[in-house]
Amino acid sequence: MTTLIFLGGELAGPANLGEYLVSNPRIVAVDGGADHCRRLGLIPDLLLGDLDSVSAETLHYCRQMEVEIETHPPRKNATDLQLALDRALVRGDDPLVLFAALGGRWDMSLANVLTAASPAYRSLSITIAGEDCRLHILHPGRPFVVKGGAGQVVSLLALHGDAAGITLDGFEYPLVEATLAAGSSQGVSNVMAGARGTVSLRHGVLLLVHMHGDMRGLPKNSLPSPEETPKMM
Repeated sequence: MTTLIFLGGELAGPANLGEYLVSNPRIVAVDGGADHCRRLGLIPDLLLGDLDSVSAETLHYCRQMEVEIETHPPRKNATDLQLALDRALVRGDDPLVLFAALGGRWDMSLANVLTAASPAYRSLSITIAGEDCRLHILHPGRPFVVKGGAGQVVSLLALHGDAAGITLDGFEYPLVEATLAAGSSQGVSNVMAGARGTVSLRHGVLLLVHMHGDMRGLPKNSLPSPEETPKMM
């Protein structure tokens, strides 16, 4: 079941929220994310966290609406997002779309991305929706189809180590069995050649950043051609 997880980061015009609401998804509010839900007129199915950032008004509202509330102690060894992802694993919720995971504190934004990309959650399909982009966490064995339009920018970043066996189809800079090193900018600012592009990998974890709108004016990177890319044995 599609589950929307609202966190406490910035929520200024999240990309394509409406399309996710059509399927009547499960809604989980993580602490201050409940304030976003209330402003959007959404009633969470679950509110969880240490409840140190949700407003008193929203907490009262959730109790009035008989929202399930799962309270955790402030001193713990996991962020509230990690608790929400662990809960999703147990329930079998999938796919997941995270809102308000970015913006505000840099440490929390980065922690949210890296937590979502943890190998512990490789069985989950996780998207992070931003104001002008979507971030997708890609794991081996599940080719990912990017749906958009010619000229849209798609960047790839290796997380938690190198990513190998990367094959891209439908992009101006295609790759075949390429390796993208962690910390490398090689995968930044590729461009979609049409309405669909396919990304697959055989090892590692990739963060795919899909910018909305035609971005042909942005500087392009120097991704090698398939002929220049060494094949994986």
